[in-house]
Amino acid sequence: MLGVIADDVTGASDVALALRESGLRTVLYFGLPAEGLEPPGGHEAVVIALKSRMATPARAVADSLEALRRLRGHGVRQVYFKFCSTFDSTADGNIGPVLDALADALDAPAVLLTPSSPRHGRTQYEGHLFVHGQPLAESPMRHHPVTPMTDSSLPRLLRAQTNRPVGLVRWQTVHAGAEAVRTTMVDAAARGVRYLLADALDENDLRTLGRAAAGAPLVAGAAGLAGGLARTARGQAPDAYDEDEDEPMSAWPAAVLCGSCSARTLEQLAALRALGRPVHRLDPVATPDPAALADNALDWYDALAPGMPRGAPVFHSSAPPEELRATQRELGAERAATVLEEATGRIAAGLVTRGVRRLIAAGGETSGAVIAALRVTGGWVGRAAAPGVPWIRPTSGPGIVLLLKSGNFGGPDFLATASAPAPPPVLHPYGRTEGARS
Repeated sequence: MLGVIADDVTGASDVALALRESGLRTVLYFGLPAEGLEPPGGHEAVVIALKSRMATPARAVADSLEALRRLRGHGVRQVYFKFCSTFDSTADGNIGPVLDALADALDAPAVLLTPSSPRHGRTQYEGHLFVHGQPLAESPMRHHPVTPMTDSSLPRLLRAQTNRPVGLVRWQTVHAGAEAVRTTMVDAAARGVRYLLADALDENDLRTLGRAAAGAPLVAGAAGLAGGLARTARGQAPDAYDEDEDEPMSAWPAAVLCGSCSARTLEQLAALRALGRPVHRLDPVATPDPAALADNALDWYDALAPGMPRGAPVFHSSAPPEELRATQRELGAERAATVLEEATGRIAAGLVTRGVRRLIAAGGETSGAVIAALRVTGGWVGRAAAPGVPWIRPTSGPGIVLLLKSGNFGGPDFLATASAPAPPPVLHPYGRTEGARS
């Protein structure tokens, strides 16, 4: 049994999809599962989506330890801490503190970790993180308005967040095979090294690392290494997907909610504008009351609603760095984020009551706000709309489908395609949260 603690909603969706595509029947919870809740029979992995990535370190640690307690109640034998593939959290750093707490609680020796996720363009070599072939510090993440990354050295980044020794598993060792990696892990543990950042350039490297870490109490990284672990646990090719004869969704009304300020989301938003999509900007400076901000947006939607000939509407607070900084100077970063998250949740709930059945959310905090407002506790994981971005059908509540996208994921036309009047991929209950596959 593999249990995953993910530091945000979109990361949880990403890793749940990786496990599902590797053949593991996966239970996905948004937030902590209820005490004593029995998961569906036959599941092989449990994913808990927290909102700890941008929390204070103390809150992130407390939430992660509580998630660990719930996972143990589910019979989990191995724990995976899923963090962002660009290794960012907050200025204080939540990755190191959470790793320290989980490693201590599990009495873990040398912990293997890597943010490498080649299908998302993330690779690690000689301890440096690359984003689509660029060093992290030279990628668009250098200018991220919330979590700018100006150092590509993963050992240096992690050492700034923990006082435990940090080591490196170089690619030559990974290329030599799982036994060579295991030997490195044993030697590191004997020398008191707590964390080992492993180079990985492709999926074969991740499978090697997955075999090396089989049985380790704690492993950490992006979705790539989780997929390598799942392949090892499965021990065979994944089952063929069962295609349900689901209701056609081509006519289901859709809406896009954008909160991410990443360069890729801004590019995707520009593509929607170029198509002539109706776009409404959420301006917390002009309207700092979240209820009023949401009401204004829904009034705008109501004026569009009959027919909506120009396609699915777009609600966004995404902004380039200079505009975001101006908003934060005016309201304060925390208040601006709170206003926008509450308003976004209210808009999502209002759209559903108005008949919207496909909601596409861009950004981890935006996705979390949508999930919270709709009171979604879990969902079936469907096929990928893009690498790391599955369609999700909630197992309770309104009859809708969700697409929860990390800010950096998807191609330039991803949001336009996902919200277009064409059927999304067929969903089925393989890996669903609150019911077993029949």
